[in-house]
Amino acid sequence: MFELQKYKILVVMLAGILLMNACGGASQNQDEIATAVAQTVQAQNSQTEIASLPTSTPIPATPSLDQTATPGTAETLPASTNTLAPNPGCTLSANLIQEEPPDGKIFTPGESFLKTWWLQNTGTCTWDKTYKLVYWDGDLIGGAVSYALPVVVAPGETKEIPILLQAPATDGSYRGFWRLKSPWGYDFGVGPTSQSFYVDILVSNDPKVGHSVTSISLDYVRDPLGGCPYNPILYTFYAKITTNGKVKVKYYWLFSDGGRSEGFSLMFDDAGTKTVNSEPYVLHMDSKSGPRTASLVIESPQTMQRDITWVHNCQ
Repeated sequence: MFELQKYKILVVMLAGILLMNACGGASQNQDEIATAVAQTVQAQNSQTEIASLPTSTPIPATPSLDQTATPGTAETLPASTNTLAPNPGCTLSANLIQEEPPDGKIFTPGESFLKTWWLQNTGTCTWDKTYKLVYWDGDLIGGAVSYALPVVVAPGETKEIPILLQAPATDGSYRGFWRLKSPWGYDFGVGPTSQSFYVDILVSNDPKVGHSVTSISLDYVRDPLGGCPYNPILYTFYAKITTNGKVKVKYYWLFSDGGRSEGFSLMFDDAGTKTVNSEPYVLHMDSKSGPRTASLVIESPQTMQRDITWVHNCQ
C-alpha cells in the first residue's frame, strides 16, 4: 500500500516538473529533472525507514540518595519493626535468685548504697554487654535511667548485676521498678510472667524508727516425695525471714491440728535474709487425708504470721 502511494506522489511531481519546464523555457534540461526525481525518491525512502523504527520508552531518572520522598506517597517505605520484636533466633527470660540489700532496708536521707540483683539467664540468648538494665517505673532513687550490663551471662548462668543508688533527701518509703532490655529493644523481667524487679527502701533520719521483719516466704519438703510407705511420712517446713536492719526476731511454728513448737530467736546483724526450718511434722499412712496448714508466727520485733497449706493424701 505504501509503495503505491509513493509512486503516485512521484508521478504527480514529474508532471509538475514537466509543466514548469514547459512554462519556464528550455534552460531546464533533462539531467536536472532526473536529479530532482532521484532526490525526491531518496527523501521518501528515508521517511519510510524512520517510520518503521520501534518507539523507544523514556527511562525515568534515578533519584539521588539524598532525595526525601513526600510522606504519604507511594515512594515512602514502611518503618522497620525489627528493633521492637524479639529475636526469632533465641528466647529471653530470667529468674531473680537473690538480692541485696533486702526490701525495706532503712537508709538515712542522701545515703548512697549498692543494689545488687543475682539474675539467672533462663532463656537461650546470651546476654552480652549490649544488653541493658533499664529503669521502668516508680522511684528512680538517684540512679541513671539505664546501665549497660557489666558482665556476659550465658544461658543457664547466674550473675550479679549491681547499680549505685542514693536515698532521697525526704523521709518516706520508695520503690523503683527495673527490667532488662535486649539490643533490639525487647524488654523482659523475671519469673514465668516476666515481672519487673524492684528496689524497695525506707528513708528516715529518726533514730526511733526501728528495724523490723519485712517479708516471710514458706516452703516444705515431703519425705518420701510420694507414695504411702509403712514408715512415717515426714513434712519439714522452711521459712525465709527478711529484715531491714539489725534486729532480734522471735518466732514459733503453729499447725492446723493444734500443734505448736517451742519459741526460737534469730539474730540479724544487718539487713538480710535467713532461712529457718521446723522439726519434721510426722504423719502415718493411716492419717486422715486432706488439706493441712503450717504457720510461722513472728512475736517480735512486730507481730506477723505467714501460712502455707498442703494436702496430705495417702489412701
